[in-house]
Amino acid sequence: MANTAEHMQYGYLSELRGKNAAWRLLAAEQSSFVAAFFYQEFLAANQRAIAEERLLDHLADFIDEVNRSLGEQQRFSRSPREYLETWADLQHAWLRRFYVDDEVHYDLTAAGQRAVDWLCGLKKAAFVGTESRLRTVFDLLHELARDTDADPSRRLAALQAQRAKLDAQISAVQQGRVEVLAPVQVKERFLHAAATAQGILADFREVEENFRQLERLMLDKVVTWTQGKGELLEKIFEQQDSIADSEQGKSFAAFWRFLMLSQQQEDFHTTLQAVLAVDGIKEMQPDMDFAKIYRQWFVGASEVQQTIAALSKQLRRYVDENYLEEERRIFSLMQGIERKAVMVRETQPKTPDFMQMDAVRPAVEMPFDRPLFVPPQKMQLKNTVLEAGREKVPVAALFSQVYVNRAVLRQNIESLLSERSSVTLAEVLDVYPLQQGLTELMAYMVIASREQQDCFDEADWEEILLTESDGRRLAAKVGKITFRQK
Repeated sequence: MANTAEHMQYGYLSELRGKNAAWRLLAAEQSSFVAAFFYQEFLAANQRAIAEERLLDHLADFIDEVNRSLGEQQRFSRSPREYLETWADLQHAWLRRFYVDDEVHYDLTAAGQRAVDWLCGLKKAAFVGTESRLRTVFDLLHELARDTDADPSRRLAALQAQRAKLDAQISAVQQGRVEVLAPVQVKERFLHAAATAQGILADFREVEENFRQLERLMLDKVVTWTQGKGELLEKIFEQQDSIADSEQGKSFAAFWRFLMLSQQQEDFHTTLQAVLAVDGIKEMQPDMDFAKIYRQWFVGASEVQQTIAALSKQLRRYVDENYLEEERRIFSLMQGIERKAVMVRETQPKTPDFMQMDAVRPAVEMPFDRPLFVPPQKMQLKNTVLEAGREKVPVAALFSQVYVNRAVLRQNIESLLSERSSVTLAEVLDVYPLQQGLTELMAYMVIASREQQDCFDEADWEEILLTESDGRRLAAKVGKITFRQK
């Protein structure tokens, strides 16, 4: 309570309002717009790293949807890219911008999630359960009192009391008296478990951010360090040990060990399937998909482990003799760029391009990335004698093919040409309608192309109606075809 009283002093809160990114989000003019989009993309879908192009598309759709709801008073006119870059800069720090395989990704920062979670907590709950939380408090207190007592006699008395209670329950079940939870108790306990599981996901971003801050601090010290390498490594290891030995670090390490035990995984999945099959829980729809929570825990914890691995990788690189010299060279180039930026900050040049860079990233071509030489293989032909098969194969498919007798079509044309000097394809089909759909129409066109090359008129088009074998009615637009007497 003393820490809370110190935290809630006016001076501390005034300073916190200007420095804390979560408070800045809540106090922002467009906080409802930003928080709604963050919840939709990251928290509701439980997404960690989202590719920039995908997030830009979703943000563009979100802006259009919000502007349509506002009608003529459209407030959000900036481009989606401008919004993302603003939310990820140092002044706002609501999103984290990073690269994955040379592609820009975004993730919600711990401060951004705290702000959105606080807004979610303002929703008036339709059901407020108190029994399950009270039981949790009592169970935790009993566990603390029992597991911190080193007196063997008291520990033995507690275990004997538990055994007597279990014996009484076993006896009641053997006699057919089985007590089950009431529907309201089932609902209360499930919502409590869901809220706790969701809170674990939020904690991962906090732990990951702490390790990432340590990595940035280490890189800054490596670049600017001018003394011995051993002294710097000692300071870095002290900071790393302080995080690993902290209450948060120890709790995460214990969580990771518990999560990776195969027997715990099997027990969790078995228990979860049994719980989700309960009648009162099937109709409930919490804010998260409980069936996927274990996988989401694993992904979140893996992100923390990757951050710790990146920190170790940086340490190994620093131990290399050539690393410090290369880092100082890079830092020198960066300082030159920053000096030029400061020089033109007040008096910007008239031309927008005042500085050129060869490329935003180096193009690396590894010799071993090229495929190895593969000698060509000589083709060998086998002269085998074919033997007649004796298998009975259904031949019904051979008789189901569409066959058009062109001689009959030619007779249709000549019967009309005996009465007139020329006749169009449409006139022929008026007297002799198509019986086999598009296949018969193509046969008429083949006859026209082989016997009379000048009968096609591409400047004049006509529409021909036909019916397919499956009953579909189609319309074919073709150039006018005219048949003439020879």
